[in-house]
Amino acid sequence: MRFFRCVAGDAAYEQARLALDAAWGHPTPDGLTLTCIEPAATAPRDKQGRIVLSVQDAFAEFPAAAEMLPAMLQSGAVAEITEAEYRAALPQVA
Repeated sequence: MRFFRCVAGDAAYEQARLALDAAWGHPTPDGLTLTCIEPAATAPRDKQGRIVLSVQDAFAEFPAAAEMLPAMLQSGAVAEITEAEYRAALPQVA
């Protein structure tokens, strides 16, 4: 698994999500897959309101993601975080 925090805000996250959806043909004709990752409106967030995301390693290796991710990391739009940071950002259930 790989874990990320969107530093650039919801618009950048949605732009990336929609670009990946377009590259991967989402929504699928059968309607089983509507989007590749959770939309910004319902995505998990850290205490500062930044979207956090976990994906399988293979997700980041698909051509469209593998092309996009290095540029997003280099620009600072997205930061790779540890699993512990990701888990700490999720709402804690009592």
